[in-house]
Amino acid sequence: MSLRIEIARLGLKIIFHLKYKFVITYEDFDRKRKEPFFLISNHASLNDPLYVGMNIKHYPYPVASNILYTHPVMKFALNHIVKSIPKRKGQSDIQTIRLILNAFQKDKRGIMIFPEGNSSFFGEQTPTDYMSTAKIVKKISHDLVMAKIDGGFFSSPRWGVKRRRPQFHIHYYVLHKKEEIDQMSLDAIAKSIEEAIRYNDYEWNHDKLIKYKSSKKADGLEQYIYACPKCEQLQTISTHKNDVLCTSCGKLAHFNDYHYLEGLPFDNLIEWDHIQKRILKKQPIQRVFESTGFFYLIDLIKGKRVSLGKVSISLNQQQMVLSSTNIQKPLDIEKIYGLTLTQRNVLSFDYDKESYMIKIKDPMLFLDRIKMLKGDL
Repeated sequence: MSLRIEIARLGLKIIFHLKYKFVITYEDFDRKRKEPFFLISNHASLNDPLYVGMNIKHYPYPVASNILYTHPVMKFALNHIVKSIPKRKGQSDIQTIRLILNAFQKDKRGIMIFPEGNSSFFGEQTPTDYMSTAKIVKKISHDLVMAKIDGGFFSSPRWGVKRRRPQFHIHYYVLHKKEEIDQMSLDAIAKSIEEAIRYNDYEWNHDKLIKYKSSKKADGLEQYIYACPKCEQLQTISTHKNDVLCTSCGKLAHFNDYHYLEGLPFDNLIEWDHIQKRILKKQPIQRVFESTGFFYLIDLIKGKRVSLGKVSISLNQQQMVLSSTNIQKPLDIEKIYGLTLTQRNVLSFDYDKESYMIKIKDPMLFLDRIKMLKGDL
């Protein structure tokens, strides 16, 4: 490992420890081990790969979304400070698998993967198919290490602002030794990974009773919560400091110090999301949704993004139409694929052999609606 990387990692570690109160524990795992290993982790917050990797001397190469490589700062960091492997979220990639194999076989370094792909939206694991992870774990045949994160979502929810030096727990342990992996079936490996990944910050904090202090705990939530559970209207949610409001019903809920909701029949965002999806499914198929955003053409080969400007966005049952003074671009819903929500409010997708992303005002509503129209939700 080069001196430059060591200095950069030390600097990041100091910065992170000033911002978070990390509680790091190890069980049957040596953080200084030199032998390559396959590390998996649940994905509670956007910067988990940095937090998990900083505690390991010979850090495993993280597999990162190739959308990140189109941002100049992230591109520099991922290429020159921390070696990483690009992967398109939501899609298989033969080149990614080849790079993973090279890391183990040529560089003699481990790999870090977050099987969920997306960091948590509402405080629990994101549903995914763990078989693809099981296949690469089986093929590589090295020790499988788990880094279990608790409190990560409460510390820094992807839609909001970081709390004031919050507790962030990471527990490292060997999930399966190489010899076990060799004897296990793919189904057994996938099931074991799924069970290890499962988490729920609300259930975890019922016993811990850790306070997550902030005067802005609700800020940004209106990007992900789009339905009022009282009047069942959509796009009426707003936030102010620790309060969630509806333009029709007034104040709906308040986040307390432990990050639980007060004022509603339920106390967590996981249940609220289930409710809003049920409300969305009841909407007339012909209903049109409107929003605004910034439209980008993505060149994943060169690692560049080209701004196409601010657009108005209209979503009907057949098309998502992006329009401005310079653009009139109708996109057929059935031809949109690889749709995923990255970073905080970015919808990325492929269409007619091109890759695009939209920084959109209502990312979760449009993600859910398009998935429903395509029969994926």
